[in-house]
Amino acid sequence: MVDTHTGKSTSPYTAEEEARAAAILKERREKEAKKKTLIEEQAAKLRKIEEETAREKERLKREEEAKLKAVEEEEEEEEQPLERRRAGRRGESSGTKEDLMEKKITEWVVRSSLGEDEEALMYVSKEEQEAAVKEWKAEEDPLKRQVLEDENRMEWKFRLTRERKRRMEGASQAAKELEEIKKQRDQMAVQVDLLGKVEIMAKNIERLAKIQEEQFLFGRSQDIVVRSIRLGLRDFARELATQVGSEVRARLEGTERYCTGAVEGARLTAPKEEEVRPRREPVKVKFPDSYSGKREENFDNWEANVKTYAHLQKVSPDEHILIAIHALKEEAASFAHSLVRTANCNDDVVA
Repeated sequence: MVDTHTGKSTSPYTAEEEARAAAILKERREKEAKKKTLIEEQAAKLRKIEEETAREKERLKREEEAKLKAVEEEEEEEEQPLERRRAGRRGESSGTKEDLMEKKITEWVVRSSLGEDEEALMYVSKEEQEAAVKEWKAEEDPLKRQVLEDENRMEWKFRLTRERKRRMEGASQAAKELEEIKKQRDQMAVQVDLLGKVEIMAKNIERLAKIQEEQFLFGRSQDIVVRSIRLGLRDFARELATQVGSEVRARLEGTERYCTGAVEGARLTAPKEEEVRPRREPVKVKFPDSYSGKREENFDNWEANVKTYAHLQKVSPDEHILIAIHALKEEAASFAHSLVRTANCNDDVVA
């Protein structure tokens, strides 16, 4: 027994107990080493599986890209004749304005896609970018250079698509990791071994660092996209307002010119105030003498005189027969007989 300074007594470890404690500690260290080795092997296997999966996905993406490109080329070949016919049907002025508006919209879409290009470049190393630029400049054929540039940019965009998918999966995994951290925090409360607590804390810190890195990358990519869209939308809205304003101004000026011309034309074509026509006094005509039937009298001349009198005196057609009877007087019967004889009719008609 050994007395301590507090007055309590304790017995020192025996050699047998010390040997047992050393054996337990050695066994625990060996288990930790084996556990660490197993974790590293498992991580290596997971990395290998992920690399193989990524290569397979990339191969499938390239096949889909080739098919999509072929379909788009066919659609462009079909749309070109339609665009020609549509352009032929449009008027020259309206076609120019519509083409200008379509150009503005296309430029805005291109500017909004610049944010995606900038985001894609985040996942391309500077060395790879410089190598690609050198390769573009080395190509003398401008057509091949453009094709090469499009291929590289499309490959980077596919890389961005894979990265976005990975981030979504990482977000789900981060939620699971946070749940696991909460569980392990409860385990740390009841954990007595200091080494076990340190190990749990190290794992939790590593998980939190990964989650924070994912959040940083995601936030940065969103900032780039939003900034690009905002700038493109502002420029497009300004140009659209200018275009609409000029269009409205042109329409108003055209309407004003049309209204002015219409008023002037109506003023020129409007009839002037009718001049007062001189009132024609009725002509005084002597009533024709009665037809006597004598040889020296011409019946045609007498008939013409009667018609002239009826016309000048504005005698209604219903009264013409009265004028004739009044002019003939006692010769009316003989005139009727002469008409009957001329017509080779029976005398009974006159009777």
